[in-house]
Amino acid sequence: MLIIPAVDIMKGMCVRLVKGSPLKMKVYSDDPLKMTKRWADEGAELIHLVDLDAALGMGQNTEVIRKIVKNVSTKVQLGGGIRTFEMAEKLLNFGVFRIIFGTKIISNPKMVSKAVRRFGPQRVAVALDVKNGKVMIEGWKISSGIDYLEMARSAEDLNVGVIIFTSVDVDGTLRGPSIEHVKNLVKTVNVPVIVSGGISSLKDLVDLCQTGAHGVIIGTALYERRFSLKEASEVLKNVG
Repeated sequence: MLIIPAVDIMKGMCVRLVKGSPLKMKVYSDDPLKMTKRWADEGAELIHLVDLDAALGMGQNTEVIRKIVKNVSTKVQLGGGIRTFEMAEKLLNFGVFRIIFGTKIISNPKMVSKAVRRFGPQRVAVALDVKNGKVMIEGWKISSGIDYLEMARSAEDLNVGVIIFTSVDVDGTLRGPSIEHVKNLVKTVNVPVIVSGGISSLKDLVDLCQTGAHGVIIGTALYERRFSLKEASEVLKNVG
């Protein structure tokens, strides 16, 4: 299972939110590039960037992201407020490895399909941000009312390369991941599933690996030093 450190960017800083709320923000660094380099130096094969300002309609951190991509050799995937084909193309052209669509999977699936055809499945992911089993949109502010498994099937039909499942209920809380939701998702689709939200311990990683998840995004647990990237890698080597 791939271990993917998260770098969430707001107002040019590296932060973490609790359940996606800007009112519950903790700043871990005023230099997202430095933080991204740290995870790259510690052996991360892929880093998960999120432009929180763009996701919440409060601006963009495009230049910060451009600087990261230019100065870090490790692949990065990027989500947050990618709501036009032109923006998706711009980000991929300046070196982002994979873009992540959220709201647009519902409001404009044709655009997502166009991106898959133009750039290839492996460079396009869909985010399923889930609260109480329903997909959240517009920076997790609004419930779509759509069941996450139904939306996962729709994403699979669009031939996206990856589905990124985030449990909004536990994201940033260190309360443990939504294992049952993940199990059901992995059973429902053949698309590789990357999981995010609530990771607090090495045991959580083992439990997720046993669901068949392709990867896990880790944020708060790494920043709060619950375990290191190296420790995470070592424990997963022994999971059968």
